[in-house]
Amino acid sequence: MSFNKCFISIALTFCQCSFALSQQTTEPKRYRQGADSFSQARVPHGTVTTHELLESKIFPGTKRRYYVYVPKQYDPNKPAALMVFQDGHAYVNPDGEYRATVVMDNLIHRNEMPVTIGVFVDPGHKKDMLPDKPGWQPRPENRSLEYDTLSDAYSKFLLEEVLPLVKKDYSISEDPNDHAICGASSGGICAFTVAWQRPDQFRKVVSHIGSFTNIRHGDTYPGLIRAAEKKPLRVYLQDGSNDLDNQFGNWPLANQQMAKALKFKEYDFQFVYGGGAHNGNHGGAVLPDAMRWIWQGHEGVQAAPLSISPAIQDAKWAVDWWMPRHEEKLAAKDAMEQVDLLMVGDSITHSWEGVGKSVFEKYYQNRNALNIGFSGDRTEHVLWRIQNGAIDGISPKLAVLMIGTNNTGHRKDDPNNTVLGIQFIVSELRQRLPDTKILLLGVFPRQPEATGDMRTINRKVNEKISGMADDQHIWVMNINSKFLTEDGSLSKDIMPDLLHPNAKGYELWAEAIEPTVKKLMGEK
Repeated sequence: MSFNKCFISIALTFCQCSFALSQQTTEPKRYRQGADSFSQARVPHGTVTTHELLESKIFPGTKRRYYVYVPKQYDPNKPAALMVFQDGHAYVNPDGEYRATVVMDNLIHRNEMPVTIGVFVDPGHKKDMLPDKPGWQPRPENRSLEYDTLSDAYSKFLLEEVLPLVKKDYSISEDPNDHAICGASSGGICAFTVAWQRPDQFRKVVSHIGSFTNIRHGDTYPGLIRAAEKKPLRVYLQDGSNDLDNQFGNWPLANQQMAKALKFKEYDFQFVYGGGAHNGNHGGAVLPDAMRWIWQGHEGVQAAPLSISPAIQDAKWAVDWWMPRHEEKLAAKDAMEQVDLLMVGDSITHSWEGVGKSVFEKYYQNRNALNIGFSGDRTEHVLWRIQNGAIDGISPKLAVLMIGTNNTGHRKDDPNNTVLGIQFIVSELRQRLPDTKILLLGVFPRQPEATGDMRTINRKVNEKISGMADDQHIWVMNINSKFLTEDGSLSKDIMPDLLHPNAKGYELWAEAIEPTVKKLMGEK
């Protein structure tokens, strides 16, 4: 959310407070959006239409825009779920911090949330004419009255004036468990208020940097939650340690108080607390996770596979060295004047620093190479590392990626899930390193016989990733035949443990990809 220019207005005696940080205890942390926040070529895209609401009985004299997102999968014969967003223009913007419609496209496509109509509602302007363009300039004068007031007025506005217009054109479920509401800052407390006032209509809430402070008595919510009978709500809160601290209250403390109150009453809630400021950066980065969580358990919704859920390596044998290695690699990257070749993967790539070291020095030492292979990593661990600085600040000519054999060996993942994880990694590389060519290698063979169960899974993965090549940004190579005998068996002469190459295996690997590496790095 670029709420940098938005203002909250509280009568004439209250201040105008920009969505910039008032006081900070540390430098705000910046978060990077993941693959779910970017448009994917193979994912059907929904449509967005813009509408105007120029009169209101509940908020007289106000004018506003609202936007309706309809997913490609919408079937008028099957009532859709509903999700309403406050400050609609900020959430509907496909190039902004939140990119809600892009996220919805991706999650609906994978059945990680239901087919959902999105309604994005802007706060009210009180000018004679609606401003030419949506946004924060000029500011919507009625925003605080609508969003920060702890009454049922805004819920009535939605239920009596906005949603009936949408329902004229689209079939929407009447089940309150199918209805979610979302917002940020004053829009975040507004989302909670709507569900608190009308749990018969909305039972899912996403609040980003919510203003549960003394703007219009929002700081009373923790006490109200503790005293009131528990309501059938699922609540997702997000905030950061560098949020606002001003005359109306301390936003980080207020959100922590909300989380404590929800926990005390045993609500179904999640509180994601980071190091961000009063903006949409962190909320936008975690929006896909928020959407997955808020809709989990819904009929037909599938849990996101572990292969695409960024995670820190938590295997007992790795916890002592994995994070220190990540920190060491960040420092090594930052110390290099230029990274021209990036190598990404698991223990097989990691061991370029071990058994393959002499081969690495022969082929890659003088190519400004950075090796970020980590033993034991699965696709989700690579995703976490990429999203947490592993490739920030560099622009290699070429990235060589091989990952997936631990998805097979540790969990025997469905090949489709492993491929999805690889696709997410490639998407992350493309988004973060737009000028870098990617050489994606087929997962190396394992087990002696070609009919082995894990060999079969890896072979299916390789068959599926072969279609990812576009020969412009992404090239795919399968060099597995270099390691196999004529009958397709894997020899211990190349891979003594039938998984990891020895020095001879690393020489075969380097020789096999060298012509392609030269070409893609622009060498003669």
